[in-house]
Amino acid sequence: MADPKNAIGEALSLPKLKLDQAVKNSEIKAGKHRFGPDNKQYFLYFKPSGAIKRRIIVYIHGGGWMAGSPNRYKYIGKVFSDMGYHTVSLGYRHTPLYKYPAQAEDVFTAYVKAIAFLQKSGVRTDRVVVVGSSAGGHLGGILVYDKEMQQKYGINPNVFKGLVSLAGILSFGVEYAPTTQLLIESLFEKGYDRKRAVPISLVDGTEKAKVLCIHAMNDPISEIENEAKFVEHVNSLRPKTADSMIIRDENVFHSNLVMGVFFDDPETSDPLKVLFRWVESLPD
Repeated sequence: MADPKNAIGEALSLPKLKLDQAVKNSEIKAGKHRFGPDNKQYFLYFKPSGAIKRRIIVYIHGGGWMAGSPNRYKYIGKVFSDMGYHTVSLGYRHTPLYKYPAQAEDVFTAYVKAIAFLQKSGVRTDRVVVVGSSAGGHLGGILVYDKEMQQKYGINPNVFKGLVSLAGILSFGVEYAPTTQLLIESLFEKGYDRKRAVPISLVDGTEKAKVLCIHAMNDPISEIENEAKFVEHVNSLRPKTADSMIIRDENVFHSNLVMGVFFDDPETSDPLKVLFRWVESLPD
């Protein structure tokens, strides 16, 4: 379990992060597209600038499955679009009002709607990289690995070229901090089969998507062990498929990785340089 001092560091980092977030977002516009009646059921589209890259970025935000929205993380979508990627940011309904699989159903629906929108706009959509932060890493893993859901929504899994998890919850089989465990418990109805709701249980080795996990050593919310187990499991089934980057800076916790790293310059930030080089290295 994480050192309590890291939880204090996490709490102290939040006020400035939220202020920086508000300032960044105030300058950004994106196309908003609704796919359901709930106010969280929409996706944002960010048009690329500069030389257009051939891969599509699908971003899924975090927030403990109970908070957050594409609007709150507009600045992240803009980072990707400024690097030349067609980017969509997917929204989903929140717990505790909506229990799992409502979140996954929304992500799949939003993804299908977003891809249809891009195709109608003449964008090639057979090279998709899914990027998820925290709880969004969990839902990104579901999107890439849940074959039953893919079949239900008519998704060809071979279009997924990569999954990037930023401090994502990819395994439930580790000892999380009490607050994180409460968030996980609130996601499910009592008796729900969680094996169908955790990425590590859905991987079977047939997937072609590469994996990059970026995690802070001092993360007090998403235990680093959970992503380490995921990387090990993926590579045991399909060697050299999953990579990881561990942030060892003692002042980086959870939110100042999953939120704060996107305030940095992609040309100088080590995590962003690794992320974008990795995306560009993916096979077609």
